[in-house]
Amino acid sequence: MKISTDSHEKTLILGDQLGKCLKPGDIVLLFGDLGAGKTTLTQGICQGLGLNKGEYIRSPTFTLVNLYQGRIPINHIDLYRLDSFAEIEALGLEEYLFSNNVSLIEWPEKLRQESDPSGNLGLGIEERIEVRISIKEKNRRTFDITVIGQNQRSLPHIL
Repeated sequence: MKISTDSHEKTLILGDQLGKCLKPGDIVLLFGDLGAGKTTLTQGICQGLGLNKGEYIRSPTFTLVNLYQGRIPINHIDLYRLDSFAEIEALGLEEYLFSNNVSLIEWPEKLRQESDPSGNLGLGIEERIEVRISIKEKNRRTFDITVIGQNQRSLPHIL
């Protein structure tokens, strides 16, 4: 499903709608360049998961993982600063990923193992929702949302 937004506010609304569709244990991978809108979309997703609108969501670039309480607990993970899959393995992210929390992961391309020529994600992530964000113009973004895995489900038309 491809959806375009042309403002910060519409990206928040898209995230809110997506958040309302998520279930315990869902893993959402957020792909996109710096400034693409990953954290803005995450803020909206957290609103859709019942986080208080006044609660501040920031990218966990330095802390690596932020935890939030919504109707489903949320793991917000940022892999930007990590240089290798070995560093990711050392963090013990499996504890977060394979829980009943929703996990939102920025820079998930870092999960690809250098030694795996197929490009599969490491840590056993098979069931997931991938969101690929493209910058089209200054405020215009395109979100390509795909559900991947054996238990694929369709997301309702959200905008």
